[in-house]
Amino acid sequence: MSELSKPSVATPVDSNRPSPLSRDHAYIQNHPAPAYWALSPYLIHQHTDASCSLATATMLLNGARALDDAGRLGEFIGERSLLDRLGDAHWRQEITPPDGNGLSTEELVGKLERCLGHYGLSGWSVTPHLVAAADRPTADTFRRELALMERTSDRLIGANYHLATTYGDDWDIGHFSPIGAYDSDSDRVLLLDVWKEDYEPCWLPLERLLAGMAIPSAKTGALRGYLVLKRA
Repeated sequence: MSELSKPSVATPVDSNRPSPLSRDHAYIQNHPAPAYWALSPYLIHQHTDASCSLATATMLLNGARALDDAGRLGEFIGERSLLDRLGDAHWRQEITPPDGNGLSTEELVGKLERCLGHYGLSGWSVTPHLVAAADRPTADTFRRELALMERTSDRLIGANYHLATTYGDDWDIGHFSPIGAYDSDSDRVLLLDVWKEDYEPCWLPLERLLAGMAIPSAKTGALRGYLVLKRA
């Protein structure tokens, strides 16, 4: 048998490590994954070192409009146009280096609540889920929200996590990104990271992402966690 005619063999997945979507896409091929298809066309690279909250908000808002079939060519939401429309001096300050510190989970929820009316999403609401500990009840609640995201096409989820804990690298900082999918069979989450210079969309064990969300901000002590943008 020639090399070209040999059947392909799937590469085994190490469930304890990040696994890039570029080589690990069976779930997306075999499941509806409504959040992934709503969000992936709008995956962007945050335009400053501190603007992950803004990039995440931009993706979530575009994704919600896509789920409502309300997105139109020439009318997509961009990071800068969002800031200009809100006229939010605080958000602009917090995403601007070198003094910007980014936002907390609760602050981003407040910003998104303001955005909903501006972009015709009055039928949506946003709810924070702060993670004080990566314990069993918190994990079970997170799984339920993710499972509903996969089944109902009525919600999107953004995560706020500690990079080093989540990815196992050296970045001792907090970060926001949207979640693209949840594979309940392997208990893995697809993270659509908005820092595209160093990260690509990848699958992570849910427990690993939860551990990253359970690390509070070293600067302010604010709890991290996740937010759910949901159609009412």
